[in-house]
Amino acid sequence: MIRLTPPSPSLFRPRFPFKYSPFRRFSSLPSLRFPASAAPTMNWSTSVLTTASSDTEPTILITFDTAKYIFNAGENSNRAFLQSRNNWKRARGFFLTQTGTQRANGIPGLLMSLAESPINKLDIVGPPGLSHFIASMRMYTYRDTMPINTIETTWDMPSSSNPDAIYQDDNITVYSFPVLPALDNLSPLMDNSGPLPEPPTDTMTIDSNANSSLKRKRESTPILPQKRRLLDLGKRKVSESLHEAISDPEFVPEQLEGVLADEWRKFMIDTMFPRPKPEEHKNNSPQKKSRKGMRDSVIQKAPVASVSAPPADSPSKDGSAPPESIENINNDYRRSRPRVPFRFHLKLPKHTLTTAGTPSSPTAPTLAYIVVGPRVRGKFDVQKAEELGIYGKNRALLTRGQTVTFQVTIDGKKVERTVKPEEIIGKSEVPGVVIILDVPSPNHISSLQSSFEGSPFFRRFRSKEPEDLSEYAVRTIYHMCGKGVVDDPRYAEFMNGFGPHAHHIVSAREYLSNPITFTSSAFNQLRLNQLDPVIFPVPHYSLKALKDIASIPNLPPNTIPMISNQVIQMRPPAPPAMEPTAEENDRFHPVILSGVPLELSEGAQKRFKDAHKNVDAFISEGKLWESKGADVGILPLGTGSALPSKYRNVSSTLIQIPNWGNILLDAGEGTWGQLIRHFGEDDTSSPNVWKVLRDLKCIFISHMHGDHHMGLSQILAKRRQLDPPPTEPLYLVSLRGVHLYLREISEIQDLGLDDPSGNGVITIMSEALHWKKHSSYQTTGMWQVGGDEPWTEINRSRRLASGLCTTLGLESLDTVDVYHRARCYGCVIKHKDGWSLVFSGDTQPTDNLVWAGRNATVLIHEATMADDQEELARKKAHSTFGQAIGIGRKMRAENILLTHFSARYPKMPPSIITSPKEAKSSGRKEPIVALAFDHAALTIGSLWKLNYYLPALEQSFRDLAEEGDDEENEALELEGAAMDVDIA
Repeated sequence: MIRLTPPSPSLFRPRFPFKYSPFRRFSSLPSLRFPASAAPTMNWSTSVLTTASSDTEPTILITFDTAKYIFNAGENSNRAFLQSRNNWKRARGFFLTQTGTQRANGIPGLLMSLAESPINKLDIVGPPGLSHFIASMRMYTYRDTMPINTIETTWDMPSSSNPDAIYQDDNITVYSFPVLPALDNLSPLMDNSGPLPEPPTDTMTIDSNANSSLKRKRESTPILPQKRRLLDLGKRKVSESLHEAISDPEFVPEQLEGVLADEWRKFMIDTMFPRPKPEEHKNNSPQKKSRKGMRDSVIQKAPVASVSAPPADSPSKDGSAPPESIENINNDYRRSRPRVPFRFHLKLPKHTLTTAGTPSSPTAPTLAYIVVGPRVRGKFDVQKAEELGIYGKNRALLTRGQTVTFQVTIDGKKVERTVKPEEIIGKSEVPGVVIILDVPSPNHISSLQSSFEGSPFFRRFRSKEPEDLSEYAVRTIYHMCGKGVVDDPRYAEFMNGFGPHAHHIVSAREYLSNPITFTSSAFNQLRLNQLDPVIFPVPHYSLKALKDIASIPNLPPNTIPMISNQVIQMRPPAPPAMEPTAEENDRFHPVILSGVPLELSEGAQKRFKDAHKNVDAFISEGKLWESKGADVGILPLGTGSALPSKYRNVSSTLIQIPNWGNILLDAGEGTWGQLIRHFGEDDTSSPNVWKVLRDLKCIFISHMHGDHHMGLSQILAKRRQLDPPPTEPLYLVSLRGVHLYLREISEIQDLGLDDPSGNGVITIMSEALHWKKHSSYQTTGMWQVGGDEPWTEINRSRRLASGLCTTLGLESLDTVDVYHRARCYGCVIKHKDGWSLVFSGDTQPTDNLVWAGRNATVLIHEATMADDQEELARKKAHSTFGQAIGIGRKMRAENILLTHFSARYPKMPPSIITSPKEAKSSGRKEPIVALAFDHAALTIGSLWKLNYYLPALEQSFRDLAEEGDDEENEALELEGAAMDVDIA
């Protein structure tokens, strides 16, 4: 499929050189400078947004003044854009080399942000499974401002000597081909004598004699039969065949096969990303209203399960009514929700892998991309045109490459003259080419070599012949190499086959340093480390690679490691350089490289000293009280809401129970990277991230909003890679929508669900563990389960929960229905050692939590808004700081840890000061109130310290603000992109 858009002018905007930075000492690249004489038309570049590091995977950008193209989007891509201040708003397309967690887990977060930009359409190109991957997000991803078009390739090598482009617009032409592992590693489904079997295509229809079984048969002609004509269902189109299948009352999407299965997935994507017709916004004429109101019989309203008012028996044990605003909120939300297709909430048709390797594994097939830039025509010779008598229309025709014949008068006689374009127009510039290669293992090298050598077309890109070099200028090749690839002599030979002017940018973990990605957060942590090095440890990093890439023999001379914020100008050509704004924003590495301790302001030094004195005095006066579970660890990994920021990742909190194991409360995107930065990957030290992952016994996901679970699949994928495998299971407690999403993703990448060993991922339904111990699920209203699959059965979940409690030494783990804009559960964890922990999830203030978590040792409660934003909190079904503390007081909690702060407070949330008057009138001990910060290594016994550190923390952030960090304004601009929308 080719995308054509009208050309638009491109303006070159030069940047100014930035001062020298110590950061360049380990980047070994100069700061980027643009020549003042650069041509103002069709200048473009390629750059590295992120490379392989503890918390990122390689993401490559190709940038024109009017468009941006993104190649791969691993976790934290969204946050990396914020950190680098790179602009994503002109994005036109994503191109994925694989569809698993490693290369694509950042897609949903980026889509939510991009939808707030003025983007008319976004194309996503990728290998088989792409549409299944995108459609699996349907329960939590919806934006009606940006339609998505998926372009799914096959695993077949293009056989034509002039293959079609997989994508084309006015800037770039993109070709792709598969990079396959050696044949002995492929599935028995493959015929070793030929290419991978071709996936079903649109020339496949339903056999009219076997409708009940949806049997497939191929048409003998590529022309679509009349049976396949499209029906317009509102803004979504389906074929008559799919319409017929959907119309069956017994219709089950999972039974669809072939082209109908593909069409259903596309139908789901169209539902997730509909685009209103322009005329619908122009006026409200009856004609427009009637067109807007049209619906086909197969479309129904979204079930009200996640938006209706809470059932009468759910509010609280004392019979009090739910908050008055709940029903109004849900009524407003219901009106804003999309209408979804019949059976939208059932499992997608099964996606079958055609190879033995799943994404992110060494045996996975990948896609390679060849990106050809624009061919800029030569200069028009005006003087010669005048001499030949060429004017007006003929000049335009010659400019378009057409030969013109016209009459001129010479010595009074009319003479016919023919002029070819090359006679009047200078030689066109050779178009620049960028190549992106993903090579997971040495077993892929032979396939990669043969793809270039065996194709007359692709051979021209890996050539040193003058005629090929004059046709394409390959200037940048990105090599994403798995273990052992770049060391293989065959790969060096392959790299040397390209022209002498190509820059080889290599991502191979053993040859890369591991600097901090999110330097703003790390710089703040570096400051706070002087306040308390235990609570505020410096994130793990390394500025030196394990191996020097220069030690590999026979590599091309233009080979360098891939570094984040590395830029190569394609037109006008320039060697690799560092993006100067990235260096300007980085205050962490210069301090580290200088070897000089970080200097604090006089105000910060005083506040830090005062904090230390107050803590020491509190201890010496004997006020410290050792509560039960004092050594239980509480590690906030993400304390922001909706969107990540430079200082706060999205929701996740790790609970470490000594001698028992770990519990993870929510898992927003980037949780895995936060774990690595905190614990490190060195398996010779303890603790390390692999031990923490092995000791992870339970994950609780509160609800379907993406910022609470989009990092879950990455964690499960990493757990699957543990060697030796875990000897105990991981229990996942959540709603049906989360479990369904994981089961669909598992058809693309193995996540360990239903492992026959019994030590994989064991799913438990949140509804089965309800604190009121209902004997059965609710079947109507807000809290209905939404499905009846065998794995949702209530007694199964309760039986498995018993094993969970035994594993972690718990008396109980109960879920609590709370009030949010989607069905959401908090949880109450009670341990045999006498301590208890309550987690609120996202919620308005609710007495349910009070009754279920009475006398909690710790309450971890969302505090999204400040007290002066109570009305906004009500509309978004969140809590203010004061409301969260009020719930803790009513609960008689000993400690309250506030988290999930709005992007309005990217650094320091508003201070919380307990009122002495209120404490006195309450007649009871006031709880300790603390604010959560990413990477704060807390225990139940150390929460009290944060109260004494509060003035010092405020001063530290105040100093950052004075140094010119304007993230608060950036966060407010992005607030509309909040991920609090789902259609589950």
